[in-house]
Amino acid sequence: MAMGTPFHFSIETPSGIFIEGDDITSVEITTDIGKLGIMAHHEPIVAACPPGLMRICQGGEWITFRTNRAILVCDGTTVKLLTPLARLAVG
Repeated sequence: MAMGTPFHFSIETPSGIFIEGDDITSVEITTDIGKLGIMAHHEPIVAACPPGLMRICQGGEWITFRTNRAILVCDGTTVKLLTPLARLAVG
C-alpha cells in the first residue's frame, strides 16, 4: 500500500487528548452531509459529525474509533476531532 504524506491528527474530549499523532496519512469520517476522506493538505473545513465510527490510517494500518457527536476541524495542516466521548472500536 502506498503511503501518503503524514499530518497531525488528534481526538480531543473534555477530559483531554484521547489520541494524537504526527504520522496519520488518512482520515475517514461521516459528517452531517456525507462521508469525508481527508489527506495531507486538505482544503480547510469545519464539519459537524453524527455519532458513529471513524477511521485513521497510521503506519499503513487502519484504526477505527467510535465517537459521540463531534466537530471536525481541518486547517490544511492538522486535523482535530472535538467530541465529548471517544473509544477504540473493537471487532
